[in-house]
Amino acid sequence: MPVEVTWWGHATCTVEDSGVRVLTDPLFARRLAHLRRRRGAPPPPGAAVADVVLVSHLHADHLHIPSLARLA
Repeated sequence: MPVEVTWWGHATCTVEDSGVRVLTDPLFARRLAHLRRRRGAPPPPGAAVADVVLVSHLHADHLHIPSLARLA
């Protein structure tokens, strides 16, 4: 089974491999401070389902507390 990567914008993506789903730097907002989504809507609710969440570092656009609260 191939690895599947879905990019949701900025540093948020899901990586699925062998039935394990990893979500990186969840940011489900349209806008955060000076950052805004240029294309598309925020990720759908299904994107918040993951086995593992990776937060790369402690900046607000990578450690977004409201987005983390939405995780299953």
